[in-house]
Amino acid sequence: MQTPFDHAHLSTTIRLFRSERFEPDDPTALQGVRQLVKESCQAIKLDFDDPVLIACELATNALRHAGTPYRVTFVALWNRLPWIEVMDRSTDLPKPRLAGTYDTGGRGFELITELTASWHWDLNPVDRYKIVCATLKGDFDESGGQHVHTALPAGQLSAPPGPDRRRRTLPVAVPRSA
Repeated sequence: MQTPFDHAHLSTTIRLFRSERFEPDDPTALQGVRQLVKESCQAIKLDFDDPVLIACELATNALRHAGTPYRVTFVALWNRLPWIEVMDRSTDLPKPRLAGTYDTGGRGFELITELTASWHWDLNPVDRYKIVCATLKGDFDESGGQHVHTALPAGQLSAPPGPDRRRRTLPVAVPRSA
């Protein structure tokens, strides 16, 4: 586990920025993810329970489905909702689904949808990576707290085919069972 990179002191716009790379075969990786997000939330005086759960869900998805090294980034800008990004080296897109009553998995994105203001993904097929980003809920006026797109440089996104795939700030809704 590496030391988190924190360069918030470089800008009056950035309240907090921490990023850390994790290896898929490191058994302590999720513990490191929890620590990174917990300390980040404490630094900006934000309750850490939901953000830690969100980050662990996203990191677990990266472990389970990408199997590559992944990077967890916590970003808080002044007057914006904070967000968590998980980048991995897979171009397979997230596939939210409804879990059946007896399924042992498949509830992660339903949970993320419930606990966040919004979530989306960014795909860079040229450099072969994706970022799943979850914008945290906040107490201030959310109309001024939209997610600022920092995940990918402009012009590097390609829209994926299909009506059920979302990217950028489009919220992804998981249908509720009747």
